[in-house]
Amino acid sequence: MNKRMYLIAACLLPILLSAQTDEPQLWGKCTLDDLQKAPYSEWYTANYAGYEPNPAIVRQLKNFDLKDYSATVYMGTWCGDSRREVPRFIKIWDAAGFPQQGITVIAVSAEDSVYKQSVTREERGKHIYRVPVFVISKKGSEVNRIVEIPVATLERDLLAILNNRYTPNYESYIYLSRWFDEGVLNDKNISHRGLARHIKHLTQSVGELNGYGYVLSKSGGEGLEAAINVFKINAYLYPEAWQPLMSLAEALYDKGDGEQALKTIQKAIGLNRDVRNVKSLLELEDKIKTLITTVSY
Repeated sequence: MNKRMYLIAACLLPILLSAQTDEPQLWGKCTLDDLQKAPYSEWYTANYAGYEPNPAIVRQLKNFDLKDYSATVYMGTWCGDSRREVPRFIKIWDAAGFPQQGITVIAVSAEDSVYKQSVTREERGKHIYRVPVFVISKKGSEVNRIVEIPVATLERDLLAILNNRYTPNYESYIYLSRWFDEGVLNDKNISHRGLARHIKHLTQSVGELNGYGYVLSKSGGEGLEAAINVFKINAYLYPEAWQPLMSLAEALYDKGDGEQALKTIQKAIGLNRDVRNVKSLLELEDKIKTLITTVSY
């Protein structure tokens, strides 16, 4: 599997060695004790100790019946946002008096073929497209989630969730996830322009839907076709951007549709205005041409 190596720790927790950095990554369900062991303790301990939760907000959190609440944390030990926000979240959880056994931590991979996936796929069907994600549940049912970074602060966001007054970051993902679950993103009659108009006011940048689509494309099953439609929606949202078209071309290549992939990557090359992107665009074009040549024989 390329340069990847899989090891089993003494606690039977899989560790993934990054093909890019050779740094160990936790992979799968883990414990807070795992995060407090080297090499993860270097950033976990510093960010836990260095964060001071707002005492007034913590007092308000304590007013709730906290035993009913649990949190599932999806994170990447390779991810800067996860390294910063997860220890802070745990400190707030501890300070407020939430049950520590109510915390479940799932570490996902940064490796391309299993991107943002757990070794035993706990993230499947949970719509994890950015990390970290803090899924807050009450009596086992999801109430809301904090996505990637807090809207205000972690403790204020958590309080807003408990008060049922919270909208997470990446609001467009709420619609995309619903459309995926309902089969809209796999409908052959999908209106890409119509759906783009529907979420235009919720989308902050070209990378927002591109990131969503990329994770979908690696998820298997119906994910690839859904990802193709997400990239097409993004192309309507950002008609002058090359990024959605490059992502679309790559997904079409993965599907085996070389002719459409070639037309799409050539359009992306025409839209690109930055010489720094030329190499990756041309490399994908060559890869697609090789696919077409191979299929034609």
